[in-house]
Amino acid sequence: GTTLLKTIIADGCIVNAARIENSVVGIRSRIGYGTTIIGTYIMGNDYFETIEEIEDAHKRGIPNIGIGERCTINHALVDKNSRIGDDVRINGGPHLENTDHPLYTVKDGIVVIKKGAIVPNGFTIG
Repeated sequence: GTTLLKTIIADGCIVNAARIENSVVGIRSRIGYGTTIIGTYIMGNDYFETIEEIEDAHKRGIPNIGIGERCTINHALVDKNSRIGDDVRINGGPHLENTDHPLYTVKDGIVVIKKGAIVPNGFTIG
């Protein structure tokens, strides 16, 4: 049920997104239901989480590895092994100032989610 436009998806991905457009989705990426991704490069993951690891992360309030449900990601680069929670909004573009944050960096309007970052549910950039 995912609409793909001008997008490349690598092997081993679990994609339940609503729409992915002008993007590259790297190896072993996980993308949740209802998520929209536009003009983004997702580096993927080095490993799959086991069911036990997923359950343990949920108990501790940590999102699954990959991108959660109902997210909107526009003009971004998501580095390897990042965890993006549900309902996250990332909107890169020229309206953003260059900045460095513990979870992300903005350079020339492109939002870079750092390697291994844990972005909590409902987080908004841009």
